[in-house]
Amino acid sequence: MIHLDGNSIGGLLSDVFGRDVTDASGRCRECGAENFVGALHVYRAAGVVVRCPSCSAVLMRFVAARDEVWVDLGGLLGSGLEPLRETRVHVMHGGEVVDGRAEP
Repeated sequence: MIHLDGNSIGGLLSDVFGRDVTDASGRCRECGAENFVGALHVYRAAGVVVRCPSCSAVLMRFVAARDEVWVDLGGLLGSGLEPLRETRVHVMHGGEVVDGRAEP
């Protein structure tokens, strides 16, 4: 499967985080590599999967359903990325909703 770079989901990221985060950096939970979001590998299918370019671990997942977006940032360490506190964005970690904004 062919990947795109993190810049390809700039619009989605801006919707979720409320600002351009393609120049933000984060560390991979698996291998410890630090990369800018714009340099990460993006795969699109039923949702968006963002992988580490060093070890291919899943860093972020996004799934849109109707007017809601489900976000899993479980593969990132120390990114400082904080999704907007809106009812249409649900933050997941380890398969559990961690922000109390919605039921899974």
